[in-house]
Amino acid sequence: MEKYKIAFIHNIISPYRIPLFEGLSGHPSLDLFVYFCAKTHKNRKWDVLENKNYKYEVLSGILFESFGITFHINPSIFLRLFKEKYDAVIISGNPDFTTFISYLTCRLFNIPIIWWSEGIESAQSFLGKLISPIIKHIVKNVDSVVVPGSLSRDFQVKMGSSYDKIFLAPNIVDNDTYIGKSLELKKNKAESKQKLELNYSTIILYVGQLIERKGVDYLISAYQILKDEFEDLCLVIIGDGDFKNNLESICNRNDINDVYFKGWVSEEEKFIYYSISDVFVLPTLSDVWGLVINEAMCFGLPVVSTKAAGASWDMIVPGKNGYIVNSANVNELYYSIKKIIVNQDVCLKMGEESSKIIQNRFSVHDMVNGFVLAIEHALSSNIS
Repeated sequence: MEKYKIAFIHNIISPYRIPLFEGLSGHPSLDLFVYFCAKTHKNRKWDVLENKNYKYEVLSGILFESFGITFHINPSIFLRLFKEKYDAVIISGNPDFTTFISYLTCRLFNIPIIWWSEGIESAQSFLGKLISPIIKHIVKNVDSVVVPGSLSRDFQVKMGSSYDKIFLAPNIVDNDTYIGKSLELKKNKAESKQKLELNYSTIILYVGQLIERKGVDYLISAYQILKDEFEDLCLVIIGDGDFKNNLESICNRNDINDVYFKGWVSEEEKFIYYSISDVFVLPTLSDVWGLVINEAMCFGLPVVSTKAAGASWDMIVPGKNGYIVNSANVNELYYSIKKIIVNQDVCLKMGEESSKIIQNRFSVHDMVNGFVLAIEHALSSNIS
């Protein structure tokens, strides 16, 4: 069987994207090569996992990181695309020089383009708004578009795409690893709680950056109300960031007890915290997706998240496996968490629903299949 030669242009080597790249590389109809604009970004604390089961190159170039803007300049992508004669090119929709030169090169040599964008309207950056006319031109003229969910699909339509060339490839984590760890670690839940000195009947968990955009201060305020009603309750906060001191000050100033700031933790430690928790909360003010929701659902946790997270609209079924609330709304957070933790049976049942949803609709197969359909559409459109 002849394979399609596909280039995939991506910003950095992200551990959570490895299942996608390996899945596409293992597909019988694809010969994939990934071009990374850089190894990593300075605000990422994860280990860079190299030499995995897919072909790739980290392009030489310039990385600009300042004022909340990340901008890649990799002129060498022009020669790579010119020399290698790819059948199609997947371009990650980051608003930078490398994206634009990749698009222009493909147009120059009539190479079909698959545009991959996680963007949602509420999370559009200042730079994104500034160059919106350019992005609209690209979106209108590519051969197919890949999005992770309904919010990003609607945004791409608003940017000029049409529904018939948009393909859904849901964002995923390595479900097998996370679910396997869940089954393994939950057997020792009581022992893990004791080791971590978190012997509470109910544990609320947050995992993510401690920056203002994540809305953790609203979660702490909601937790303060809950703490007055549920004595044997704690809030565990995993992550680090420049808003951490503000959050700790809120707790100290208001005498909010049993809030544990654990800082950045390793993957193995993170697995343990998921395994001992009862409900997961993402109080974000803006997130294109929110992969921590995937992670929490792999561990069979009910989820409370805001409308500002792209994943909420596709992964949470209100009343079934969690609740979706308005961002920056303490009362809605409080009531939604309370409805879950007030009854242990309800909490467990919602967690079971999370497990079913993540396994049935958000696997690496689902994501890879979305990309393959987009590639096939781009190739057929280009021929016709």
